[in-house]
Amino acid sequence: MAKIFKYRTDVAYFDYKDFKTLQRYVNTYGQIETRKKTGLSETQQRRLATAIKRARHIALLPFVANN
Repeated sequence: MAKIFKYRTDVAYFDYKDFKTLQRYVNTYGQIETRKKTGLSETQQRRLATAIKRARHIALLPFVANN
């Protein structure tokens, strides 16, 4: 069950405190979705990964899925 986000290039900034938005880019196993699935550019994907990692570090997002 893969979420495919097409044409998400309108996102200018990913805030690590906005975990609801960041959860959309994390799959059920807790992994960050690929660029093909998110539809982001390279720069946006890097910023997304940094925001997700910061949110994980301060415990807003889990490192692994809760199964």
